Amino acid sequence: MADDLLIPVESESRVELEELLAASGLEHGEVVELVQFGVFETRVSASGWSFHSCTIHKARRAADLRNTFGLNPPGMALALTYLEKIEALEHRLRELECLLPR
Repeated sequence: MADDLLIPVESESRVELEELLAASGLEHGEVVELVQFGVFETRVSASGWSFHSCTIHKARRAADLRNTFGLNPPGMALALTYLEKIEALEHRLRELECLLPR
């Protein structure tokens, strides 16, 4: 998403639960389930859960999967896990292709 360019990527940048909900379009219950499935990592802050700022991108992607394919939180968790694995493999493939002689 184009808005992702505005998301800070500093290693310690955090967002609160309410900010994540507002930025992503996910429902509170969906976020809770995605945390339980291990898709989102949390820290407990004084005001409740906080998330690394990069979680916004993942949460928006989860909302897109829900809206486009009608996935429930377990389906979103599975799809997000596979998409991350595919992206990691594609990244590794690009790295290896750069090492090939031309």
